Formats: sequence, C-alpha cells, structure tokens
Amino acid sequence: MTLLSEIQEVLERTYRPSGIRLEDCLISARRSQQLTQCLEQKDHELSPRARTYLRQHEGSLYIGLYFDPGLIEELERHDPRQTISHHNIVSLISFIEEITHGVHAALAFHAGWRALDSEQFACNLEMQARVDTYWVLLRYGRILCDGPIPEKLRPWIQERLFGDEQTSYANRGLQRRYLWAREGARCFVGLCERADPKQRSAWIREFQGLSLLGKKRFLRRHGVL
Repeated sequence: MTLLSEIQEVLERTYRPSGIRLEDCLISARRSQQLTQCLEQKDHELSPRARTYLRQHEGSLYIGLYFDPGLIEELERHDPRQTISHHNIVSLISFIEEITHGVHAALAFHAGWRALDSEQFACNLEMQARVDTYWVLLRYGRILCDGPIPEKLRPWIQERLFGDEQTSYANRGLQRRYLWAREGARCFVGLCERADPKQRSAWIREFQGLSLLGKKRFLRRHGVL
C-alpha cells in the first residue's frame, strides 16, 4: 500500500468512505500550472509544492492532487513509516494536508455542500486539515515508538503545525484564513487531548461534519475559543 492510500484509508476509517481513490486524482506539474492560472490571484501565493484543485461540473466534483517531485523524493528518501524527523516533517505535513483536502471535499460534496469555492469552505478545509494531520502524525509516531510517543514529541509536532510561520502571507485574506485555521485547530486539539478516548472520538467525528461557523460555535461552547 502506498503512503497516500494508507493515509486516505486512516481518514476514511475515522469518518466514512469518500467514494474516490485519490491516487487516480494525481496530476502533472504542467496541469497544476494550468489550473493555478484559473485561481484567484491571492491563491497564487500558496505553496506550489502541494496543491488540491476542486471543480464542479454538471453535478459532479472533480479533484486534482499535485505533489512536487522534490517533495515525493524527500518522503521516499526519509519514509515516514520508518522515521519522522526534521528531514521530512515539512514535506510530510504538506502531503497529509492535501490528502485531507481531497477526502473532506468529497465528503462535503456528498453531504450536499456546493459552495466549495467560497472563502468559508477554504478556511474550514484548512482547519480540518490541521486537526487531521495532527492525529495522523501521532499515529505514525506511536507506530514508530511501538507504544506511547515521548512527551517531547507532541510540542514539536504542535509547533510545526500551529506555529506562527504557518500563517505568514502577504495577502490579508490568506493571512486571516490560515490564522483562523491554525487557532481553531490548535484549540480543538487541546480540548481533545484533555478528554477521555471515547469523548475524543465522538468530538472528532462531530467536528468534521460542521461548517466553519459550526466549528467556531463548537469551540466557544466548550470554552476554548
């Protein structure tokens, strides 16, 4: 099983089947460049190393997933199933986040969401990606450690996911989007870390199905935002 399909399977076991095979959605660098030209100008500022493209046409959702060859080479050289370190953490986070975008866009589309090109949906997708990426990283950490991960590893992962450098954009709209995504995900992860496993699982599934406004209300209701 490839790393991509393995991560998709983990996400779909947590939530529900997306009805897509993301490996079939991989696109070339040339196609990625073409699709980028169709995006709003502010989105050109996003990293070109890993991108998810969404398009609705005649009642269907089309997904394009792009990963820079250098990113893939780095993950092949430092396979996350063998080690997670400063050598591969940045590429691994980008890799996982784009997979979550594809899965959750498909789940949202199946649930009846159609405003997939809105700023609210983009922010919601980013917030959900930070949440899921955190749990996936912990999962691989536990596998590598063959049990509980060292306490010093959690702060390191959290800094990589929720640190200030993750929201540094010249465009104010992007700055706001990623700030909300970072803070919302950080608050939710902190809430779940303090909960018992059964409650945590219930919250994770509930949180995924909420809109951006619903996520904000959830966090405020639990006193963490």
